[in-house]
Amino acid sequence: MYAHKNRMFQFSQVLQLAINIAQSATLLIVIVVLSGCLNDAPADIGKGSKPAVVGNINLQRLTADKNADDWLTLGRDYKQSYYSPLHAINKETVTRLGFAWQHEIENISGLEATPIVVDGILFVSGPRGAVYAVNAKNGEELWHFKPQIDTTQLSKVCCGQVNRGVAVWQSKVYVASIDGYLYTLDAATGNQLWKVDTITDRQRGYSITGAPYIANNVVVIGNSGGDMDARGYVTAYALDTGEQRWRFFLVPGDPAKGVEHPELAMALKTWDPNSLWNVGLGGNAWDGMAYDPTLNLLYVGTGNATPYSKKLRSPNGGDNLFISCILAINPDTGRLVWHYQTTPGDSWDYTATAKLVLFDMEINGRQRKVIMQAPKNGFFYVLDRQTGELLSAEPYVPINWAKKVDMATGKPVETGQGDYWKQPRLIMPSPLGGHNWQPMAFNPNTGLMYIPTQRGAAILAVPKDKFIYRPAQRNYNTIIVMAVPGLTGFDGPFMAGLQKDGLPSMEIMSKGQPDYKSKSALIAWDPQQQKKVWEVDTSDNFTGELAALRNGGGVMTTASDLIFQGRGSGKLFVYDAKSGQQLHSIDVGTSILAAPITYRVDGEQYVAVMAAMGQYFPKDALASQDAAVGRIIAFKLGGGAVPKPRDKSAEEKAREAVSSELLQPPLPRRGTEEQYKTGEGIYRRICSGCHNTGVAPNLQLMTAQTHSDFIAIVMGGKRAEKGMASFSHLLTMDEAEALHNYLIDVAWQAYENKKKEKAAYH
Repeated sequence: MYAHKNRMFQFSQVLQLAINIAQSATLLIVIVVLSGCLNDAPADIGKGSKPAVVGNINLQRLTADKNADDWLTLGRDYKQSYYSPLHAINKETVTRLGFAWQHEIENISGLEATPIVVDGILFVSGPRGAVYAVNAKNGEELWHFKPQIDTTQLSKVCCGQVNRGVAVWQSKVYVASIDGYLYTLDAATGNQLWKVDTITDRQRGYSITGAPYIANNVVVIGNSGGDMDARGYVTAYALDTGEQRWRFFLVPGDPAKGVEHPELAMALKTWDPNSLWNVGLGGNAWDGMAYDPTLNLLYVGTGNATPYSKKLRSPNGGDNLFISCILAINPDTGRLVWHYQTTPGDSWDYTATAKLVLFDMEINGRQRKVIMQAPKNGFFYVLDRQTGELLSAEPYVPINWAKKVDMATGKPVETGQGDYWKQPRLIMPSPLGGHNWQPMAFNPNTGLMYIPTQRGAAILAVPKDKFIYRPAQRNYNTIIVMAVPGLTGFDGPFMAGLQKDGLPSMEIMSKGQPDYKSKSALIAWDPQQQKKVWEVDTSDNFTGELAALRNGGGVMTTASDLIFQGRGSGKLFVYDAKSGQQLHSIDVGTSILAAPITYRVDGEQYVAVMAAMGQYFPKDALASQDAAVGRIIAFKLGGGAVPKPRDKSAEEKAREAVSSELLQPPLPRRGTEEQYKTGEGIYRRICSGCHNTGVAPNLQLMTAQTHSDFIAIVMGGKRAEKGMASFSHLLTMDEAEALHNYLIDVAWQAYENKKKEKAAYH
């Protein structure tokens, strides 16, 4: 078990001795000895056991980096490298890697977190901010924590009810819930120590999907909602009490109301005074951060602005600080040390929230402390992390919105192809980016960064209707048509109908542009030479489906020059870090989007990963459509085949089998053209982000019972516990009825088209 197993044996001996001499005068001495053993011995929690001090991570331990056994931060070390010095699993032994244990998570979707392992205990978060602590050797649960979610906030969630990890520090576990609260838990028991509300305005579209980060004496958290109407910020809290230490807003507020801190006065100069201040403007820090304890600098990647088009949100232009930036902040004071903007005036959702990796490397004959990022915009950046100086920037995927980055100004040289406010444009990368949140990994032995990339384009256009700000709803006000052949479903932000929106055909839009067909690939990138070394296609034959853009999961690498990556196909792949040659694959049976980790317990090396659907896996791209649970799965040398995930009940399968057929809709058409138009607008703004992407059910297939419950579901929150929140604060009863009638009409259209196709076929 743990390192205290010998003390447990000593404890039993002493206990027996105490019983034998209980009548003697030496009883007091025995009790003193016994109490000393009790203080050092592990205690039992649930089915497993724990070391004497649980979650014992501190600054000395983190910076020493001598303990290869553990995975102490999301990226294993403070550099966030996703690299492990372990090497028992290597090119000679990796084919023996197989199943060690699993721990079930009741949710099948939203598992995107990287686990943390310290002293034989694995800590990981699940959807909405649940936390699980398990024995890292056998998967036995020590405790779990589930926050009490305010389900009224779920309607304000932008992009899935996911959670990407916890922070563990000095025997505490820090986690943020989807509804915007930061919790601190006792690492030994899971008991809540304190809770703080991180949201400044609960009427707006705020949520949290990212992980907290520890920076010296504070815990820092950002938030999501940049596509809604949130104004982004990061907040620092005292580690022991939760007292707020500082808050850094990432975009200015209405200048008529003053500024909260001096950096915003500088930022205001980069915005039109007539900007759409009431919309919040975004900039949210929803994922990647890092902390360098040697420089005492916190690094924060910031997100896109809303509305997307700079011509609408800031009519007279400007760089619009601090959207799509990398910031260096002093964590003791909350003051900005330097900033670099990857995409000035970002109009394409090119967030800079991807993982940030720190390393010391020689550049042009000089040793530099660098920070590296591959953000959505398609350029790979290397910056001096002390000063923010741009050292290099080159495209790592095909792009057409910019030619290059001007090294004198640090700004991209735009081509004009991204100017969709003038006319519709086919733009590469799409708003999904060349690389999104999935962790990349840096191996100091090879000197290469391993990046899960996605290639593809989108047609962007400005809607014909006048922009209307809608509180707590999507306000990016841009038509986005993913250039992915074969997509089906309703019209919406990611699947708009070209003809309905009056856009030219894909053939016309793509003329003269690079190949726009979607593809995912794992690439090995040399940051010093700024060039690709090798590439592995990870699309898994999902050509023409959104899975081609979301198929490649996060990456981990090791001292034995191995790379581990899971995929939507349900397999864990192992590659040679130098050549990209596939060395091994394990059929997990559940889709993987999270990054794997590796650790060692009692001298044995393990690999573990969260396995289940992440956000934006279309249902037909899942490894198992019948799985009832997600899982933490661990592997070891000499392990066996991975068990298939526990299936849904026979009743659930039967119900889904009936609803999956495009049958005649159970209700007749009953709406007016005006209702259809109103309902379509509501669907695009509120519903399509989940129901068009496979995350939520296809509403063309609603059963008679669902139709009967429609108002109770949409307005009454009847399915809130399943993630379908009430929208009564956003919709009137008339609007809900218009939405329902629109969905009935669309279901009839799909049914009639299917009949025509069958008739033509026969």
